[in-house]
Amino acid sequence: MTATTKKEFLSQELPKLLQKLQPDTEPNFGLMTPQHMIEHISYVVKMSIKRAGEPENPPTKGQLGFKNFIANGAILKHRPSDKTKADLPALKYASFEEALAQVPIAVERFYSHFEANPDFIPYNPFFGELTFAELELFHYQHLRYHAWQFGLLESYGTAEV
Repeated sequence: MTATTKKEFLSQELPKLLQKLQPDTEPNFGLMTPQHMIEHISYVVKMSIKRAGEPENPPTKGQLGFKNFIANGAILKHRPSDKTKADLPALKYASFEEALAQVPIAVERFYSHFEANPDFIPYNPFFGELTFAELELFHYQHLRYHAWQFGLLESYGTAEV
């Protein structure tokens, strides 16, 4: 899978798929509503281009595990939990349409940031430090996973890395 193909999916194909999503679409699995999912993916993409603190030395077990997860293709799996819809975070945007408009903004911000700062290494306590290529693969897989969750993609599985 080339970076261009990932970028085309994230910046061109995904917005078209999300236009098919309705505010009342039920997920095939999981608790999120369509708006929760859209707000979630926008947030994750936007926060991935920041440095939230300084890296731990050595990286935490979780950060090393996340890096390994990405090295293995970043294949997400649904893991049921005891959480209920009451555990979902409050919605940030006033409407589904307003939330939906944030996805292309987040993706454009991600690519623009790295085009302007090719050597930048983002950090946050959950992910650790990840390169552009690692983050792009994660976002590609993560956003495909959620599109599949809501029936916008017929299949989701192994990545061509």
